[in-house]
Amino acid sequence: MNPDSLKQRLQLATKNANLLSPWENGFVESLLEQFSKRGRLSPKQVDIFERIEQQKLSTNARKASAAWVADYDDEKRRIALICAKYYLKAGYFTGLATNVVEDPSYVPSEKAWKKMCQNKYALKVVATHDAAPKYAVGSVVEFRSTAERKLRKQANGMPCVVIASSGDIVSAAKGAKPYKILPYGSVKVVECEERHVKKCKKPNKAKKVVDNSLPF
Repeated sequence: MNPDSLKQRLQLATKNANLLSPWENGFVESLLEQFSKRGRLSPKQVDIFERIEQQKLSTNARKASAAWVADYDDEKRRIALICAKYYLKAGYFTGLATNVVEDPSYVPSEKAWKKMCQNKYALKVVATHDAAPKYAVGSVVEFRSTAERKLRKQANGMPCVVIASSGDIVSAAKGAKPYKILPYGSVKVVECEERHVKKCKKPNKAKKVVDNSLPF
């Protein structure tokens, strides 16, 4: 392989950083630095680089990338944002997720989008986000006995009124839709998930207890 040709190809790849993943960019930059110092690369390094060229920098790859960008509509962007917020909390795909959350104009590669947004956990998260809430705003609920102790303690055994049923999904578990509820007799809102609560069996009786304790 002509050394000058290889160097030119490496330089061209660094100029097309927008077509490469962060890892690929770092890899190509390290190859160029090594080649500039030693004048050569190992056969394995060349093989990996040529694979990147074929998959990301070839004419066909560029056409596919352009088509993906054109097809990246509001719905894909919405799904990406839902998944990105989940993964930032979970600690995975952090670089990609940060770009999606912080830059509304950012378009991930098709491969990266599918990897973050179409795995089994992401599909659960999006489905939970889009599902209608089981308990509407104004409903009276109470914590399940299986809910975390700190949540039940905040309610002090009292029923709670649902004041919101939306927000970022931070768990792929069933029933992870976020809720904000207000316990009777309290001014402090409690944040929980749908799986933590159930319909209150005797809301009127509990409300009467609270009302009778008021001095006015």
